Order: sequence, then C-alpha cells, then structure tokens
Amino acid sequence: MKTVIKTSSLIHWLRFCDKIIGSSEYSFGNVFLSYKDGLVMRATDGCLTCWMKIAECDQFYGEIPIGLKLLKGFLTGEKSQEIQITILQDQIILQGYQETLRIRTSQPKEREHMKSFKEIGKTRLTKFMNFLDFATAALEEGDMTYLSSFESSLIMISPSKTIVSLCKVDDHINEFFSFSIPYMSSRHIVKALKTYEKDCSLTLAIGEAWFSMISDDFAMQVCGERDSQQGRIEQIFVRGEPYQLYTAFAKFVSKAAWLLPKDTPLTIIGTEKKIHFYGSYGTVQYKADLDIGLQKPFEIEVSPHRLRSALSRMGTRIFLTVFDEFVRIEDQKGRYVIIKVKRDQ
Repeated sequence: MKTVIKTSSLIHWLRFCDKIIGSSEYSFGNVFLSYKDGLVMRATDGCLTCWMKIAECDQFYGEIPIGLKLLKGFLTGEKSQEIQITILQDQIILQGYQETLRIRTSQPKEREHMKSFKEIGKTRLTKFMNFLDFATAALEEGDMTYLSSFESSLIMISPSKTIVSLCKVDDHINEFFSFSIPYMSSRHIVKALKTYEKDCSLTLAIGEAWFSMISDDFAMQVCGERDSQQGRIEQIFVRGEPYQLYTAFAKFVSKAAWLLPKDTPLTIIGTEKKIHFYGSYGTVQYKADLDIGLQKPFEIEVSPHRLRSALSRMGTRIFLTVFDEFVRIEDQKGRYVIIKVKRDQ
C-alpha cells in the first residue's frame, strides 16, 4: 500500500498524537496505522484513545505500531511538501525530499475499533475545550472530573482538596447522564484540542464505560465510570446575593500562591467592612485586605495555587456569593468555584 500525505498535515497530526499520549508512560509511545475509509492513525494514553483519518489510501489489513518519536525525528527539518508512506508486510517506508526511513514492523494485529456509544448532544470544540480547561485546571494526579447533564446543559465538575471547579456549558443535552473521567486523560484532551487550532462541531456520546467526542476529522473515547452528582449540582445553583469582586482579589490570591508553599492554605475571611487574606509558614507571613464589606460573614481555607489556576481562566468580572455551607465565586460565562465554609468560625 502506498499513499502520499502533506508534510504539514502529518506534522499537525503527530503533534496532536503527542498531546494524547502525554509523557507519563513510555510504553504508550507508539501510534498505530490502520485502514477505515482511508489511512487512520490511532494514539492512546491507556485510557484516552483517539482515531484520526490522515490520508486517502488503499485498503490493508490490521493495525501497525510505529514509534511516535521516530516519526517526529524523521520530519524534523523536512523540506518536502509531501511524504510518501509505503506499508509492506514487514516494514513501513517513509520517503521525503532527500531522505528515507525504513522501520521493521511486527505482524499486524486486528484493528482496534471504537466502543459502541449513544449520542447525547452536540457542542462546539472550542467551547468544550475552554470549559474543560477551566474545570480541570486546579486538579492533580488521582483527581477525577465529572461530566453530567443538568437542565439540558452539560456540566463539568472537578472536586479537589479545597475547592470545586464547576462550569455549565449551555448546549442542549438530550438525555440525563453522569460520568467520571481521570484527571490525566482530561488534561490530555484539553492539550490535544488546543493543537487542533480550529473550531468545529463536536458530537458528544456515552457508552457503558466510555465518553466519546466525535468531529469530522477525529474521534476520541476516554474511559471512566458512570456516576451521580445530581444532588450536589442542585445545591450549587441556588440563588444568592452576589458581590462583584475587585481585580485585587485575584491579585492577592496569586501573590499568596507565589509566596506560600504548595500545601500551605490561605485563609480568607469576609466581614462587614473588608475581606482579609492571611497565610503563613515558618518565619513568613502574608496579609492583605480588600475593601469590600459583606452582609453575611464567612471564613474559608483554600489552596492559593489551585484557586489561582481557576481564577486565571475566568472572565474579568467575577462575583462572590456567601451561603451557609459554601462560598461561590463565578463569572458571567458559566464558570464557578465552590469553597467550603469553615464550621468552627
């Protein structure tokens, strides 16, 4: 089988695959070539898997692994406009302007197919990417992101040690679902979609243990579990009295993140006259005051590093609402941060 692909297109999809695979597991450093209505490239991090149609070609059997690092290395500095790919029984040959790369391959295995799924709605790629980027920004390895429906909208919830990041994507979801996906793969989705560099329609679908995102150029499936966050979501969207926060609020949180070690909490206390910030470790203390008075006082402890990550992805106008159990910070684009109120105040 022989085919030709534009060099720029191949570089683009290899960059996309690089973000899918990530760097945490060397064993997942391969991409896989197969046929389905053309030449298909597959990449995986072990949980997230993506299929991309990269060129037209004649049909061939099975799925052939090839090292991503080899392909990237061969294309470094490549001057030709097109790359010819030849797939033989025991090798793959890439030919450029003045160079040829031959790679011995193992016996092809049966092509890995997408798992069965049911469509639940549509959104736009850029919108989905930006909201998932916000929802997962404060997470760390071992955390989970919950995707759910609420009043026909797509909801993303990411609970971490001291804050919950939540966003509401106002796209029609045509049935109820709730699903959790691991942090590492959720960040790989964000990074890969950023390299895609264009907006398009994105179909969302769900299976027994897979959440799917499908466009005209690629299809992603990420492993996870069915879950339920419905009761928590209803509490978060309770109406309250919001106060607009000055930009200094985000500045003080950011300053605390620079000055305090990662695991050191920042105490934020709201009173009738001011909002106070306090953090300390060893011989270092950081204090700041913001001239905003609140009718309902509160006290919270939060990781300034996690809160900074969330605030940096919110709009320029942010609002704070105080409830008995939690404080809610939100912008006007459906992005929220929830922080539990200290009970012993």
